[in-house]
Amino acid sequence: MPEGMNTQYLPMIIFWILILVAGIVYYFVKTSNNRKDAQSGRDKESVRRAAESLFGADAARQTLYAHWEKREHYGRTVKTTFYRYLVTYTDRSICVAPLYIDKKTRQMQPAKPSVFTPENLGKIEVKTRQKNGEVKRLEIWLGNKKGQTLAQFYVNAENLRNNKYYPVNIEQQDELTAFERFITAMAQRVDAENPGVDDLIKAYSNDNLSYIGAVASVIGAVASIFAPPGGAFVALIGLILSVVSKLKGASSKKSLIALIVSVVCAVVSAVLVVVYYKNFV
Repeated sequence: MPEGMNTQYLPMIIFWILILVAGIVYYFVKTSNNRKDAQSGRDKESVRRAAESLFGADAARQTLYAHWEKREHYGRTVKTTFYRYLVTYTDRSICVAPLYIDKKTRQMQPAKPSVFTPENLGKIEVKTRQKNGEVKRLEIWLGNKKGQTLAQFYVNAENLRNNKYYPVNIEQQDELTAFERFITAMAQRVDAENPGVDDLIKAYSNDNLSYIGAVASVIGAVASIFAPPGGAFVALIGLILSVVSKLKGASSKKSLIALIVSVVCAVVSAVLVVVYYKNFV
């Protein structure tokens, strides 16, 4: 021990080092065991049987496990909802079925599937993540011919059971590679058959921006009753968002109403600020 070194905290330091090492060892052992379980194909076989309960033993139908994480922001709080899906496809259709997985038995029960074909699809967006030249993750968005969301999900090559939110051990690299080829080809076909959908999606996004602006303006107007300067600032931000959405091409009646609401709220907030400074400052 170096001269002058305080040994008072040495036992505690050693304790936390051992805890850290134990945690690292546990993580790697658990990951290794989960990976072996995934390679055994047990959960993948359960997914296949779940697909058979819906569609029968169709050799031409390919099956994958997918999931989706929906994040909603409430101020500083973020709520995440986890969805699990059974995804199957043939040469002309994609079926997405919600998948219930029992936390104890790991048995799988699919719900009624949604069927998507080039006839009811207007847009397919595919985002790919690769590693060492192989596709490891696909992020899929399916939209109708008006640019509205029909379904969205992730498909991973490797799914490991880490906690109750990630309940399966499934290795599906070959299946993911084949699905990537299929979905890319279908996306190109759908794009070619629906050339105007991108503009609709852009307009829909601009409309949403105007709605956000209107909500912010209303909040600002209400806040101006109690804190005029701060409320007016929020109302001004809302007005700016509504104006920007119109400049970007928002053309629906709802976006126009949202702009009018934002203007009215901004005027009300401005009046309250003037009253506040004349009477209380």
